[in-house]
Amino acid sequence: MERALRLAVALVLAAAMVGAAGRLRAARQKPYDVEVVPTAAAVRWLSLGHALTGANLYWLRTVQYIGEPRAEERGWEKLFPLVNLVTDLDPGHGYAYQVAGIVLSAAGRIDESNGILEKGTRNVKNRYILPYLRAFNAFYHEGDWDTAGRWAEIAARTPGAPAHVSQNVLAYYVKGQRAEAALEFLENAYREAEDDETRKTLDGQIKQAKLERDAGKVDEAAKRYTERNGRWPPTLHTLVAEGYIDAIPPDPYGGKLVLGKDGRVTSSVHAYRLAPPPTASELTDPRLGPALQHVKPASPP
Repeated sequence: MERALRLAVALVLAAAMVGAAGRLRAARQKPYDVEVVPTAAAVRWLSLGHALTGANLYWLRTVQYIGEPRAEERGWEKLFPLVNLVTDLDPGHGYAYQVAGIVLSAAGRIDESNGILEKGTRNVKNRYILPYLRAFNAFYHEGDWDTAGRWAEIAARTPGAPAHVSQNVLAYYVKGQRAEAALEFLENAYREAEDDETRKTLDGQIKQAKLERDAGKVDEAAKRYTERNGRWPPTLHTLVAEGYIDAIPPDPYGGKLVLGKDGRVTSSVHAYRLAPPPTASELTDPRLGPALQHVKPASPP
C-alpha cells in the first residue's frame, strides 16, 4: 500500500513539474527556471529507491536550465544545487561535473565551480579533465599558481591523461616559483613511465624544469646586481666574481648558460624559457587585457 502511494505521489509530482514547465515556456513570462531543488533523500524516497531514475530526470532539467536562451538574464543560482543533486544520486556522472564546472566558471561562480570539480575528482577517478579544469580556475580566476600546479599534477597522474598535461604542471609550478616541485613530479613520472615515447616527452620537460630552476636563480642574482650597480652585469662570470652566485650552473641541454636578448638567462643551445609571472605594474596595465588582471604578482624571493 505504501509503495503504491509513493508511486502515485511521484507520478503526480512529475506530471505537475512537466505541466508547469510547459506553461512557463508557453507564456514566456520569464526564462526557464527551477522553482525548488529537492534533497537527494527526498528524490530517493519518491523514486522508490531508483536513484538513477531520479538522477536522469534532474539531469534533463539541468540541461534545460543550462540551455535556456535567456540564462544570463535569469542567473545561475540553481545550477550548483541541481548538479549537486544529480551527482549525489549518480556519483559517477562524470559529464555532469564537467559541464557544470565549465558553465559555473564562465558565469564567475568560481567557488561553486571549484566545489563541483573537486567532488567530481573524488568520485570519478579516471576523468583527468576535472582536476585539469580545477587547475584552470586556480591560475586564471584566482591567480594561485601553486594550487594550479597541484591540481594539474593530479590531472597528469590520471590514467589516460594526454602528455601535454605534465607541461602544464611545469608551467604552473614555475610561475608559482616552485620549479623544484615541478622537477620532482617530472622525475617521478619518468621513473613510472612504461613506454619510450612518454619517457622522451618527460625527458624534455625535465631539462626545461632544470633550466627554469637554475636560470631563475641566476636571473635573481643578475637583478640584485642591477639594483646595486645601476646596469646589467656584462657577463655571468661577473656575478661569480663579485659573490652574487657561487658558480654558473651547468646547462641541462649541453650548452652553457648565457644572458639572453630579453635580459633573462637561457641556454646557448635552447633559447626557450617559460614566461615569468607578471609584475605588479603589468597587472594594472589595461592594455594587457582582463585575463591578466586575475593573476597575482610573484612574491619577492
